[in-house]
Amino acid sequence: MNHSIHHVDAKRVFAFIFAAVLVSIGLRPAGSQDAATGASGADAAAAVEVNADASATIESESDADEIVDPPYTPKTVAELQKLLSPIQFKVTQNEETETAFRNKYWDNKKEGLYRCIVCGQALFTSETKFKSGTGWPSFYDPISKERIGMKVDFRLIYPRQEVHCSRCEAHLGHVFNDGPKDKTGKRYCLNSAALQFEEATEKSKSAKDKKR
Repeated sequence: MNHSIHHVDAKRVFAFIFAAVLVSIGLRPAGSQDAATGASGADAAAAVEVNADASATIESESDADEIVDPPYTPKTVAELQKLLSPIQFKVTQNEETETAFRNKYWDNKKEGLYRCIVCGQALFTSETKFKSGTGWPSFYDPISKERIGMKVDFRLIYPRQEVHCSRCEAHLGHVFNDGPKDKTGKRYCLNSAALQFEEATEKSKSAKDKKR
């Protein structure tokens, strides 16, 4: 009886050591469970990926709670044609693209919010804007994921990820996976014509400095 117990214990010790070696070199035993979550290796890896992506917007989402958006009533096509300039209408309603380096915000370095030109919803901030060299305003993260929508765009030979305002569905631009690697790795390449910049006040600047 004692011999069989020792034999089973030896097997358990060997299995534990073998599993530890696999984990140390970045592998998981097949069908293993994550001790903290009870998830399988594949599920745990997927959870890490989601959390890593979400962590990039945690600070932005806390700031989003303090942002006030103006009320919006959906407009007809005729109303939008009157309210928007020709290029603003072409970009936001027909998904056209403005000329690179010859638009309003590609080189804007001021602090503030970038709102949707159609409905006024705040979308991006100067804190996540970066110099991409493309000639269009580029950001590595929106204020929050709920403020934008995305869909696959097949207008070119290859599919692209189109970005639009989640409230009025105005076309903004596209998102690519060649953004800053130390941030989100995303590049939200937007049209200035789809945006309205709201410069930060001295009060809002000092409030942000206090948070830091």
